[in-house]
Amino acid sequence: MPLLSIGVTVKPTLKQLEALYWTGTLGSFQAAADHLHTTQSAIAKRIRELQDIFQFPLLESGHRRAHLTERGRRLKDSAEDVLTAAQRMMDDIECPTSFSGTLRLGVSELVAITWLPNLIKQVKLEHPRAVIELEVAPGGLILDKLTAGQIDLAFVAGPMWNQSFDSVELAEVKYEWMASPDLGVPQRTMTPKELAQFPVLLHSLRGIVSQFFAQWQRLNGFSSQRSFTTNSLLVMIQMTMAGLGISGLPSLYVEEHTKSGRLVPVRTTDPLPSAKYFAVYRAADGNLFMSEVIQLARLLCDFRMNKAMNS
Repeated sequence: MPLLSIGVTVKPTLKQLEALYWTGTLGSFQAAADHLHTTQSAIAKRIRELQDIFQFPLLESGHRRAHLTERGRRLKDSAEDVLTAAQRMMDDIECPTSFSGTLRLGVSELVAITWLPNLIKQVKLEHPRAVIELEVAPGGLILDKLTAGQIDLAFVAGPMWNQSFDSVELAEVKYEWMASPDLGVPQRTMTPKELAQFPVLLHSLRGIVSQFFAQWQRLNGFSSQRSFTTNSLLVMIQMTMAGLGISGLPSLYVEEHTKSGRLVPVRTTDPLPSAKYFAVYRAADGNLFMSEVIQLARLLCDFRMNKAMNS
């Protein structure tokens, strides 16, 4: 059925529809104002104007956060279609090489220390006026910021998000248990119970890969009483090479350490799960420049150690 059956003589503007969409998406006038680089009063005014146009309430009363009414939610869905179409129209008439805006990019640590510098270098070569604001944090925190509208594009492991996001798969990364040869871990294949007899180094639970590991532990009844936790992959690798415990590490990234004998793979009856990495973004935020960045990411993503960063 159509969204509206009433006659509307005054047409809503894109700014009014943006205000409704982002208020409904982010849950408050202030969050929408921050995302749209305007003021809270401007957002409230645009939504009041929309209510005057359609002559029905868009927001429920009695809530601290901005809750849309049922008809407000239906209008928000239609607004998303209009905004997406408007962005597509602008992309069609603009030259991609002239992009001069800001891309707020959030990435997990493994991305940051491997292929991200090459990606940014290539983007700057093709779009010298583009500004990239970079946030490096555990994947869970990056997704929180994407949900809050504080970043535009994320490169993280997954999938750990809902249908409000679009995503493009970049690569699959193999993880293995690793240890220093000084730790004396047997060379034979061990059960998770046997593995738990050794000290274990764990990533911060805000990391998405850490959640995959936690699921592996639950499924295999793995419980270690001697664990250390860090939110830095580089610190974990150094602690592992120092013989402080075993840890789950990306195989390609530590390949140089395994070849030199500083690390040895630990074989288990149930291997650690691999992690798929994705480019994640809001459908309403998508544009030609972002699509180009994602395509470059697919071409350049390489999770081996970036020797230029480690020289």
